[in-house]
Amino acid sequence: MRFDLTDLQLFVHVLDCGTLTAAAQRSHLTLASASERVRGMEDLLGCALLVRKARGVQPTAAGHTLGQHARQVLAQMQQLRGAMGEFGAGLAGQV
Repeated sequence: MRFDLTDLQLFVHVLDCGTLTAAAQRSHLTLASASERVRGMEDLLGCALLVRKARGVQPTAAGHTLGQHARQVLAQMQQLRGAMGEFGAGLAGQV
């Protein structure tokens, strides 16, 4: 399974916004691109992540699980950026 951080962030935005349109805007993607990315994740996993309704989307059980893990991965990446930023700023190093 190969998701990039853009896929994971988009999916979290979908869960937070409740619509692909708003999630695409928040992710700075076109609606078609966002929809294709979500469809690609579903194809890769072999299961539906979202139930599409007339006024938005709702996550399936698999979508809830992916959302939880996506949030953890994104939080860890933020921690990594912070830790590595200390090295770039000269605040951390090895003596």
